Amino acid sequence: MLALTWYYPKIHHGVARFARDHGWHITADFEDLVPSHWNGDGVLALLGGGRDIWKRLRHCKVPIVDFAESRPNIELPRVTTDNVAIGRMAADHFLDRGYQHFAYVQRRGMGVSSRRRDSYRESIEAAGHRCDVLNWHRERERRNDTLDQRHRWLLRRLTSLPKPLAVFTSRDAEAVEVIDACLAAELDIPNEVAVLGVDNTEIICECLRVPLSSIENNWEQVGYEGAALLERLMRGESAPREPIYVPPSFVVERRSTDSHAVDHPKVVEAIRYLHENAAEPISMNQLFKAVGMSRSGLEKAFREHYIRAPAEELRNYRLTMAKKLLLETDKKVNVIAELAGFQTPHNLCRIFKQHVGTTPKQFRLTRTNRPIDK
Repeated sequence: MLALTWYYPKIHHGVARFARDHGWHITADFEDLVPSHWNGDGVLALLGGGRDIWKRLRHCKVPIVDFAESRPNIELPRVTTDNVAIGRMAADHFLDRGYQHFAYVQRRGMGVSSRRRDSYRESIEAAGHRCDVLNWHRERERRNDTLDQRHRWLLRRLTSLPKPLAVFTSRDAEAVEVIDACLAAELDIPNEVAVLGVDNTEIICECLRVPLSSIENNWEQVGYEGAALLERLMRGESAPREPIYVPPSFVVERRSTDSHAVDHPKVVEAIRYLHENAAEPISMNQLFKAVGMSRSGLEKAFREHYIRAPAEELRNYRLTMAKKLLLETDKKVNVIAELAGFQTPHNLCRIFKQHVGTTPKQFRLTRTNRPIDK
């Protein structure tokens, strides 16, 4: 039985993918999450505080796997998103773009939000910067928890912080409210305020005046790994002592973070040129000619105004392209090597191993449970 307090289609897809390969029959009743006469072999649940399905699930004498950590007082085996890794990914996304001012926005004080916040803030502080936390749950005082009140609060808080500002939010829903406040305050997105959410809910992210960048937190793989754990439990294996954490996939970049916190126009122009031509076999001499600066002049500008040298920026961007192709497509290594600008599979594997610490094949397999052909 699939019993989700909050319905995540991606979890359902992951479970269904496992079920097709293992001969399962899945019950998923959207009207009655736990049918009174259900009689099966195992349960995949997403426990929460709203519709308290645990009162009924606790009587099921079968293995149960929970997809969340919101009810830690209930002893169940769990497979869920790695919220610490999500926070680090958000920090790396902004640090890679040269930001020096950071904020985290959360509406509620739930454990998921707090773990993402703490990991994000710790990563920012480890890089030598400060992270302001905008926590409506703590700052609302006696104000009603309404959209209008939160809007007024965000207007005041966001306009008071130094710019350019990198804002990470606990979910896409909070990110939308940040974008609304920035538009009302006439703060330019992303040049004054860059905004990053979590969940990559396309019907939210792509239907805004400024499309929202968001972390794909890999709920489909959570569903697949949860089903795999339930299969083992139904065979009589022991439950793991600790939750199984599935790492996020990548940042799906849209307009809301499509910028770099760089105050040198030629460096910005050079970064844009490298990104637009990363799939081609470009040389540094081509870059210097394109931006109209000497090698020494541009390299000096990068040292003073950016976190990487031009050649390092090109390699980093190509690696990012390769990772996305590995996770989003089923393309073979030789095709990905060409599309990401590495030209040959040997170059891709060598640089991937050197900078990611694993092979492209291992990277895809651990993140998506999909094998890769050479």
